[in-house]
Amino acid sequence: MKLDSDEVRAIAMEGRLSLTDAELQGAVRYINNFLEMVDRFKELDLKDVEPFAFAESVECPLREDVVGVFRDRDEILAARPATGPFFSVPRIMEE
Repeated sequence: MKLDSDEVRAIAMEGRLSLTDAELQGAVRYINNFLEMVDRFKELDLKDVEPFAFAESVECPLREDVVGVFRDRDEILAARPATGPFFSVPRIMEE
């Protein structure tokens, strides 16, 4: 399955995206390369492959969701640093 420029332009318009001609041509190439890659899966014999296990079906190490009382807005805002109107949060990813 391949898409032409008009089809990609129509899809972009549905997503409220405006593309220059150069961006449109790049998008056409990118989408068609992706679709070609997906089509290659049709060549595989997958009859003996187990179905995918979704994250919800395995035991999750995260905490249980517990309904609780939301803290007072003023108390939360008072806890922010005095250096500005923003909250500091710990870094969770490497740079």
